[in-house]
Amino acid sequence: MLRERLGDRISEEELSMVRRSFEVIGDIVIVDIPDEIYHLKDEIVKAILEKHRHVKTILRKVGEVSGDYRVANYEVIYGRETETIAKEHGCKFLLDPTKVYYSVKLSGERERIFRLVKPGERVLVMFAGVGPFAITMAKNAQPKEVVGVELNPEAVRYFRENVRLNKLENVKVYEGDVREVVPRLEGKFDRILMPSPNNAQEFADVAAIKAKPGTTIHYYTFAGVEEEKELPGRVEELFSPYLKGKATFVRRCGNFAPYVHRYVVDLVVEDVFV
Repeated sequence: MLRERLGDRISEEELSMVRRSFEVIGDIVIVDIPDEIYHLKDEIVKAILEKHRHVKTILRKVGEVSGDYRVANYEVIYGRETETIAKEHGCKFLLDPTKVYYSVKLSGERERIFRLVKPGERVLVMFAGVGPFAITMAKNAQPKEVVGVELNPEAVRYFRENVRLNKLENVKVYEGDVREVVPRLEGKFDRILMPSPNNAQEFADVAAIKAKPGTTIHYYTFAGVEEEKELPGRVEELFSPYLKGKATFVRRCGNFAPYVHRYVVDLVVEDVFV
């Protein structure tokens, strides 16, 4: 832990402001350093490099994920190169975290999803990013086809490269707004992922038109811990103008802020009205 490595170098007050952990994406580290202790930047960099000698670049997060492209703002505090290759579940992902969204913290959730995929399924991934959900499913399960739709042109470029990098032939990549692209896709899907917790609620109608009885929709959202018990009913209600569904599973899959988490709700479709 970062605090333990810094413990004998800085004051107790300063130590209390150091974030307990950081994210390692390939050979890039992303760290959160509050303004109050920015003067300790070099000490923090040194502590990280002592533990992770392979790291070539360290980025300080200076702005949360935002905008249509879902990209956070970073400041380079060590190194220069911001493109890297992340590895998980036997897959490789070329990406630049300053241009696209990617989080290793969702690796466990991606594994849960691909273990649910049955042979022959047709899967739709909305807000697909550089392809981590789509590619881990295609590589580790036996879907007939995985279709990914992404708005960010840089993410789409990396997504297509990652399909080639992982030597996959059952993944299709579409660039554009899901509201425009998804209605034009052929047929229905057995599984639909909506991994954009900031605004997935705005696209329930879009997902519904590609669902059928038996489809599982994996819906992601942010919520406070006090709302957790209400989430299954809330998601069923969100989709109710478009389909009848039963929320069969809910769990936390990442922190967002104190007492606020990223949640996934699995909704099994019983009937569709659109």
